[in-house]
Amino acid sequence: MPEPLLIEVLNFIQSAKNDRLLVSDSSTPRIPNRHQGEIWIGDDFNDPLPDEFWLGED
Repeated sequence: MPEPLLIEVLNFIQSAKNDRLLVSDSSTPRIPNRHQGEIWIGDDFNDPLPDEFWLGED
């Protein structure tokens, strides 16, 4: 196997291991309403998207 490919595989494995560390531990209890009011959904959330979104801007 070429060395650049081996390096890419190694980097992928290290990245996957790091991502797994970022996932919260299931033994940590969840706290209801901990972040209440920190996010919101805009009134136009369900409105249709403009054609420019789908077709790109010309």
